Amino acid sequence: MEENVSKYELYILKEIEGAITSFEKSELDEWRQNPQNENYYQEQKKIWSLIEDHHRMKSIDREKALKRVEKQIFDRFAAKRILQSFEKAAAILFIPLLLWSVWYYYHQHSADKVKKEIVFNQVEVPLGMRSSMTLPDGTSVWLNAGSSLKYAVSFDGSERKVELTGEAYFQVVKDKTRPFVVTAGEMDIRVLGTSFNCCAYPDENNIETALVEGNVEISDKSGKILTELKPGELATFSKTGNGISVVKTNLEKHIAWKSGKLMFRDDPMNKVLEKLGRWYNVEFQVDNQEILGYIYSATFTGESLDQMLKMFALSAPIDYQILPKKLMSDNSYEKQIIRLTTKRISGR
Repeated sequence: MEENVSKYELYILKEIEGAITSFEKSELDEWRQNPQNENYYQEQKKIWSLIEDHHRMKSIDREKALKRVEKQIFDRFAAKRILQSFEKAAAILFIPLLLWSVWYYYHQHSADKVKKEIVFNQVEVPLGMRSSMTLPDGTSVWLNAGSSLKYAVSFDGSERKVELTGEAYFQVVKDKTRPFVVTAGEMDIRVLGTSFNCCAYPDENNIETALVEGNVEISDKSGKILTELKPGELATFSKTGNGISVVKTNLEKHIAWKSGKLMFRDDPMNKVLEKLGRWYNVEFQVDNQEILGYIYSATFTGESLDQMLKMFALSAPIDYQILPKKLMSDNSYEKQIIRLTTKRISGR
């Protein structure tokens, strides 16, 4: 029995775990025909019935355990005499317990590793376009032109975390146990269930958050809470280190874009040109810096680029010229450039 006992210990272990093959089961049954082997088999069954504390097995180093099992097996094959009853009893207990520990650790470790592997999706919206989507928890998101959103395929953790570049409007499904966190540049926006707009384009100096309903908490990367917003308020976070400011605002102009509108209300011209450039996927070239000091109010709803430029010229002292597109080396054309100049006054 001593020469083959190690193999049958493995068979017994696999039978207990339900992983034994039909061939191995046949060999085990035949081996048990020997009364001495049958007694050994029953001893193993009793030992396994006493194993209750599975959690302590996690601390066993898999590589060391395998080496110890290997040493035990080879020592038994090399033995020239039958172990004394005490030594045999110790070996009978140690080997299957250690083998089971290795199996348990390996499978538990693999399961934990799978749980930690999070799969992400990333949605990108080109300039000149807008898109909407629904996240795994049912939260609705609208993405503005030139924006992207990264999120987990399944929100399994303690937070529902997403990463925003650009502008998005969120209608967050309420879940008190799992906050919804938007990472936008150098700050985080934490909510439970609410509606808000966040504008965080990389080429802009500020990150703006406008709250429609509910409440949001804004913090920096260190986790320090900067402010809590109330509905109708706009928080402006400065990337240049000037802190954060909160004011009452006209919410409509911050969220009109998701309905296909561009609304400006006493906005500086540089801000207007940034939004129009992304909306129509064009680049504005300003010849006279005086233009950037203008304050502009208008609403655009579904107009073409040509219609927008005509309305633009009628409502501000500005002339425009659409420059021919240049052919690039890869046979594609560069972005459309529109030159803006101050409007000439008749008689001068």
